[in-house]
Amino acid sequence: MTFDKTKAMRNAEKYLAQGKIRSAIGEYEQVVKFDSRDFGTINMLGDLYSKNTDTKAAIRCYTAVADHYGKQGFAQKAIAVYNKISRLDPNSIEVWQKLAELYKQKGSINESRAHFQKVADHFERSGQKLEALAMWKEIALLDPTDTAAYLSLADSYLAEQQFDEALEAYREVGTRFASKGEHAKAVNIFEKALSINSGDLRTLSGLAASHSVLGLSNETVERLNAAIEEFPHNREMRMLLIDCLIGAEDIAEAEKAVVKLVELEPANYPKFLELAEIYINSGDVDAATRILSMSSEHMLVGGQAEQFSQLVNAVLEKEPSQLDALRLQARYCSWQRDEEALCSSLANLARVANDAGSVEDERYALLQLTMLVPHDMAYADRLREINLEHGYETSDASENLFDKRFLKNGSGPAIESDGDTIPAVEVKGESGKFFDAQSAENGDESDTGFAFAGAVTEVPEPAFAEADEHISFGTASDQHRLQKEIEGIRFYIENGYLELAEKAANELRGEFGDREEIAALLVELRTLGAMIGEAPTSEEPAAVPVTAEAEPVEGTAHKTIGLADLRTELGLEESSVDDSDYETNFNTATAYKEMGLIEQAIAEFQQAASVVKPNDGTRRFYACASLLGLCFMEQGMPQLALKWFERALETNDLGKEEKQGIWYELAAAYEAAGDFGKAGTFYEQVYAENASFRDVSSRIKNLAVSY
Repeated sequence: MTFDKTKAMRNAEKYLAQGKIRSAIGEYEQVVKFDSRDFGTINMLGDLYSKNTDTKAAIRCYTAVADHYGKQGFAQKAIAVYNKISRLDPNSIEVWQKLAELYKQKGSINESRAHFQKVADHFERSGQKLEALAMWKEIALLDPTDTAAYLSLADSYLAEQQFDEALEAYREVGTRFASKGEHAKAVNIFEKALSINSGDLRTLSGLAASHSVLGLSNETVERLNAAIEEFPHNREMRMLLIDCLIGAEDIAEAEKAVVKLVELEPANYPKFLELAEIYINSGDVDAATRILSMSSEHMLVGGQAEQFSQLVNAVLEKEPSQLDALRLQARYCSWQRDEEALCSSLANLARVANDAGSVEDERYALLQLTMLVPHDMAYADRLREINLEHGYETSDASENLFDKRFLKNGSGPAIESDGDTIPAVEVKGESGKFFDAQSAENGDESDTGFAFAGAVTEVPEPAFAEADEHISFGTASDQHRLQKEIEGIRFYIENGYLELAEKAANELRGEFGDREEIAALLVELRTLGAMIGEAPTSEEPAAVPVTAEAEPVEGTAHKTIGLADLRTELGLEESSVDDSDYETNFNTATAYKEMGLIEQAIAEFQQAASVVKPNDGTRRFYACASLLGLCFMEQGMPQLALKWFERALETNDLGKEEKQGIWYELAAAYEAAGDFGKAGTFYEQVYAENASFRDVSSRIKNLAVSY
């Protein structure tokens, strides 16, 4: 039979009118049983239970109604119902706590404090000290200006040896004092917090802010330096130190701190930009240029080329004759592969260098201009004048400049390798002058000039050579010069400047005729153009027989280039390499890395890795892959580092410590790449096997805070 709620409600009202409470309760119980969401009836039923002295049943009904109102956000209605319960059970701790929370929600601070205090007093009488502290914390949180309550709470936590809670409480008290402008009191409280944990970053930040207001930034610096000695790999702590040094206007020390930070984690190079802007605004353009030189490659690779250009231009606006800034401007033009802008910047550099008497700067600018704009004879004239005046010889340029400026110094455009772009890096010594691998090996850090992408530093003999300097084609000297010219063109090819390479090759053919090696070079260019979808602009070279029987030019060791050689040179076939190649490449790479020539080290390590395998029973591949990963991390390229660290794990029979080392480096690379989830996974993997491995414990804690 269907239940008739309306009839039951009428019956209940009739019984109430007759004073038959028990009968009314029975009807209302049927209604509630039929509709458990009828909280008005449930509340009425609770009133009837209360009148009928059935306290437990009344409390059960009131609790259901109060919880419902509380969840719906009707704090005042819930308070009214809980007050009914409190009258029935005046010693209910649960009801006091519920009322305290509801009054807090409503904004009635005094009522909330009174109920929380009743709960806290009860816990203290019962010996439940931690529960009492939790209530005192709630009381302290009610009023953000009440520092006394929170300070008492902090002292209580410390007395109970609840150090984490005490640290948090002291930090909150210090923050409250600081917000009221009482920074001296804030400093004292922050010091108490740091006595519990000297490396707590939030407390150190609060201390730094209050010290700054009080003019005591130097004390913060001392505190942070001590903390960094204890936690040397804490990135945020070093960041805070840099900010404090900048706030204290100790920019020189800030620069040292930034250099150290970037050495540890290259991805932090943006701090250099902040320093550069400070130097520019203060008018110290030399320091600004030094900073930009250190961060230039990071900015270009990191997609901040335009910001880099803006900063360099800002320097040049303040001092148009700043030679280092002019070099950087040319570097930017080179990176952008803007030949017109590059020529303009080189011409400006040559002019300023001439005015400043910097012969080396002027000469190197002219060397490149004569190649980029060979039709402008003024550059060649001036270059010849410098060579005659200072005793430079043409052979110096042809034999040394290409190797020093490109092959060894590695300054050039990005090189494609296995689908990943590896940027070139220019290296400068402490004096701010560029140096190359050869000079570094000899202990010479003198200024050897600079090199820019896309410009070969060889200079062809001027067309206006004197009669007694006439070149006799076909001689050994001529053949040597031809080979050097071809090396220069190959530099263009290797770095993706096919159009310039083709132009230079055609000019070479016009000068030397249809030589076999020139024809092979043009064939290679057409092949490469077809592979990347570019139609060659040059004319079809004259047919030159390319056979094994071709006669070499007299006085040379010329090698005929056949189809097989061309396929090998283009990477279409693998060439066999013995172990000596690995040792040479690996040792060279190690030397480059020690000198700070990371780009060159990467190239050599890659060559070494290409001739060994993970399963060859040695640790050679593991060594190459690990070092390549570290090199790419130094370059601020964690994604490429990840690839090599993962490949290092392919090595057979790795030991436990070797695996832990690679896991740690993978975690650091993921962290630098912003993937904190995977970073945490690998840190935990290391921690699970060796909790004392390096600083893995603090790394996990720091990652947990930042993530």
